[in-house]
Amino acid sequence: MNIFDHIKNITTTKGPYLGDEGWNNWMVNRYLSMDQEYCGVVNYVQKNTWQMKGEYLYNLYKDLIPQQYKYLKYIKPTTKKDYKIEDIEAVQSYFEISKKEAKEYIDMIDKEELETIKQQINGIY
Repeated sequence: MNIFDHIKNITTTKGPYLGDEGWNNWMVNRYLSMDQEYCGVVNYVQKNTWQMKGEYLYNLYKDLIPQQYKYLKYIKPTTKKDYKIEDIEAVQSYFEISKKEAKEYIDMIDKEELETIKQQINGIY
């Protein structure tokens, strides 16, 4: 018994609860939220039932989610982006922010603006 058996049971077969083996409330919520149609339901349910027993949460989802096959594609995080240290330090110094925020800023600004910031920080106008 694994998490996928439970998800299949919720969405397609609608059978009885399969037991606690392989069940994890957080993972069930996560996988069900991968479908846009279920996302609103999962968001509401997880706010109010995070401590609920697995069997009760299963029965709730079984009643709320329509019986149909859905491919729930697991959304993976994007690949890790490499940042130049001089870019991070320039943006960090220019805006007076943390390294993490500097990386977010670098993603948002265009290359010309980044070059202008680097030139201003380095004293080249």
